Amino acid sequence: MGDDGKPDWPREMGAWLRKLTIEQWSAIDAEMLDRPLPDRRVMWVLLTATVCLILPIYLGSPRFASQNLQPWFDGFPDRQLGPRLYWALFKAVNYVAIPCLCIRLLGDRVREYGLSLHLGRRTWALYGLLLLLLLPVVVLAADTPAFLGRYPRYAHAGATWERLLAWEAAYGFQFAALEFFFRGFLLFALARSLGSAAIFVSVVPYTMIHFGKALPETVGSVLAGVVLGTLALRTRSIYGGVLLHCAVAWTMDALALAHRGDLARLLGSG
Repeated sequence: MGDDGKPDWPREMGAWLRKLTIEQWSAIDAEMLDRPLPDRRVMWVLLTATVCLILPIYLGSPRFASQNLQPWFDGFPDRQLGPRLYWALFKAVNYVAIPCLCIRLLGDRVREYGLSLHLGRRTWALYGLLLLLLLPVVVLAADTPAFLGRYPRYAHAGATWERLLAWEAAYGFQFAALEFFFRGFLLFALARSLGSAAIFVSVVPYTMIHFGKALPETVGSVLAGVVLGTLALRTRSIYGGVLLHCAVAWTMDALALAHRGDLARLLGSG
């Protein structure tokens, strides 16, 4: 309350924002920061991350699969599905397998890198609130030509239920792998030496993988990286971020298919 007995909204909002940001980062520093720099672990983690970010560009893209592995996909219903599934499943190599190898070579246990299943009701409620905040933004974006021209990433996803389910399962998997890499491997490996600053280190490459997308989506990735990174370190779990990412991505695809009339056709044929 202010001096006049009325609510002091700016001060209260400032205190609320401070509790969600600075106080959370201070708590992360107190819990995680136990290996001050210089620490060669940081060097190895960042070098590993660099390799993991290079590989999908040159070996894990749909274009690479189409140009070099097309015989693998001769049995698929069209020429796009196989390379798109390859793109999604390649994330098991660069976002999961190589980071896990690095973790083991560092002498750590993979399960300690954001794989805790113990999330309380308040944490799930917070992720639910984030989803409710994001859905109106997604619905508004779904009317734009840029959105409809990009989603779903597999253009023929709405052709049949089989294609749609195969694509969305692979799409969801690559988001789970992405969350493990950015909010599991990078964050938990660096936080012991950098504390809460690890969140902002991980935001840089996370934002860069959004280059080429619409400007609001790229800018939004900065905020998403900070929020999801803070939550991952505070809860020791990436699973809320995985579910949030999948829910938003699947909603985006559903809206795009609905605008094209594919979703109504699929539901009518079901």
